[in-house]
Amino acid sequence: MKVAMLGAGLAAGGHLRALAALDATVVTVATRSPQRFARIRERFPGARQCWPPEDAMDGVDLALILTPPATHLGLVRVAAGRGIDVVVEKPLEVSAERARALVEVAESAGIGLAVCYQHRAKEAGRALQRLAAAGELGQLVGGNLQMAWWRPQSYYDESGRGQLARDGGGVLITQAIHTLDLLVWAMGRPRRVLATSGRSPAHTIEAEDTMAALLDYGPGATISLFVTTAAGQGAPEQLTLVGSAATATLHGPRLTLHRIGASEPEIWGDATGSGIEADTSRMPADWHTELLRDAISAFCEKREPLASGRSALATQSVVQALYDSAATGSWAG
Repeated sequence: MKVAMLGAGLAAGGHLRALAALDATVVTVATRSPQRFARIRERFPGARQCWPPEDAMDGVDLALILTPPATHLGLVRVAAGRGIDVVVEKPLEVSAERARALVEVAESAGIGLAVCYQHRAKEAGRALQRLAAAGELGQLVGGNLQMAWWRPQSYYDESGRGQLARDGGGVLITQAIHTLDLLVWAMGRPRRVLATSGRSPAHTIEAEDTMAALLDYGPGATISLFVTTAAGQGAPEQLTLVGSAATATLHGPRLTLHRIGASEPEIWGDATGSGIEADTSRMPADWHTELLRDAISAFCEKREPLASGRSALATQSVVQALYDSAATGSWAG
């Protein structure tokens, strides 16, 4: 598997270790930074530095798109024209409209497309989706999604980070989107949302670093959301779903299920690993490895990957609705 790595920033660390574990070969790296390229050459000494990113896609089987979100659609168009499968770092794009266009480009060209929602690959994430799909939670009563992380101002000082034109938003679309994706993957899209967002005194940033919201899943079933990157040293993300038959609580890499009437909980996952680190090289690479393994197999077998582009559109549509609601102060669907 010959891979072009388009972008070599903070998101690259987990992908590099995953590619090495899968015995893939990084042949080209699209970056203007000698320091970032040197880091990749330590693991893949045969890699070549390229710029612009389009030039890095010559003679490869797979393009790993890790550039800023606003560039994803254009790069997928290039890959589609050359018949190259792609794995795109989340989010798909900066808006739901551009995300839909990206998926349509890939589907029209018949290339493979997966999105880096690696939390779907962890044991706890798979278990949550499986339990919800099997109806083992019962009828949804409500729940909450909380992600209280910390990013220093130096994180946002990188050129373009947290700007609407480049990233599409702040904490919601960049950090909290992983836990939101697990919610949407398990429970589907809410009927409507009501959101408010802002910037804390901790950061100077164009986009939001804090958001609170209500997600309406039908009569009496509401999920509250609070996400921020201004929470001191931060804590693992948490998603609680209360059903008429059981309550599921996902805390970082672990899922606990309490069935009504049962004396002991059921547990999936372990106590280590979280998305709390900004630099994925400091996080366990197991989830990236499983996501990439599944994507490559799916492309070869012509099946839908675990985190397909089409399935990722549901999450992007909820992100869009939350931003629309925060902008207007009214419910959005």
